[in-house]
Amino acid sequence: MDSVYVPSTWRRLVAQGVDQVIRLVFYIPFMKSFFLLVTTDEDVRISLGGLVLMFLIPALYEFIFLVLMQATPGKWLMGLKVVPFANATGALDWRQCVLRPLAERLTFFFSWAVYALAFFRYDRTHFADWVAETRVVQFHPRMTRAKIRWFLGSLLLIFYVYDGISTSKVILKQIDWENRQVELRSLFDVDSMSDMVEEYEEL
Repeated sequence: MDSVYVPSTWRRLVAQGVDQVIRLVFYIPFMKSFFLLVTTDEDVRISLGGLVLMFLIPALYEFIFLVLMQATPGKWLMGLKVVPFANATGALDWRQCVLRPLAERLTFFFSWAVYALAFFRYDRTHFADWVAETRVVQFHPRMTRAKIRWFLGSLLLIFYVYDGISTSKVILKQIDWENRQVELRSLFDVDSMSDMVEEYEEL
């Protein structure tokens, strides 16, 4: 394997955007619910198990492609690869392929703060990398050397922690725990969620 380099932020952002588009295919089982959500005013309910599956789809998506090619399609298109932290020429083992996507699911509580931690590191690793002992690399030299972005990192960390905790509280409150189901419209109703966040802040 050729020399590896710390990936540029813009490459990772573009890769994330590409993955979000491709990942829509994995939501096909929920297409009927989403269709009803858009075309009717009726309540659209799914089981708690369905909600958990919906939440884990990004982890499943990443796990599959880490096993197959050590990169999601977005990362692959941008020339990025996920490698063991201590061995850039080695292959990921199954534990790393499981731990990295699962650790990233903490975005439910902390939004993108999990990724914002990368701005405090020269190697641009974040929480999920630390848990799984991985890192993302690119094979083309960067135009400039990676720098620690204290101000930007701190700003994003504070914003995303607040946003993640506030949003997760609202979502958890929407779940009908007794009947083990949730009404999807309440989760995607941004205005309603904003009002509820304000109610939490006033308490």
